[in-house]
Amino acid sequence: MSATIINFPLHKDENGILCICECGKNIPFNVCRVFTVSAKLGNIRGDHVHKQCTQLLVCVSGKIRVTCDDGSVVTQYYLDHMGVGLLVPPGIWAKEEYLKDDAVLMVLCDRLYEPEDYIRDYAEFITFLASKHS
Repeated sequence: MSATIINFPLHKDENGILCICECGKNIPFNVCRVFTVSAKLGNIRGDHVHKQCTQLLVCVSGKIRVTCDDGSVVTQYYLDHMGVGLLVPPGIWAKEEYLKDDAVLMVLCDRLYEPEDYIRDYAEFITFLASKHS
C-alpha cells in the first residue's frame, strides 16, 4: 500500500475559507489522536515508520515536502494548503521537510500514541519489511 492524496471540500466566501474533514466521508478511519507540528525552514521532522498506525497529514500553514518510502519506491509530495491531505498507511517511511518558516502540519491518527509502534532506524525498517514479505 502506498501514500494517497485526499482532497477536502473547501467553502470560500468573503469571510475566509472553511475546510471540511469528516470521518467516514473523506477521512477513511476513526480519529483517535490529533497533533500539530511547527518547524523552521529546512527542519526535518518525522523520519520514521509506523508498524500499525495510519496517519493523515495536512499542512494548515506554509509548505512541507513529504518523502514517502515503501522500501522500494520513494515518492515526494508537496503539501501547501489545508484542502489536501496525505494518507500515510502503516509500513511507509515518511519524512517531512519544512519549506517555509513556521509551517504547521496537522496529523490525524487512527491509534493512540504507542512508542513500540515506531521504527526510527532505516535499516530496521528494511528488516521489518523483509519479515512481513517472508
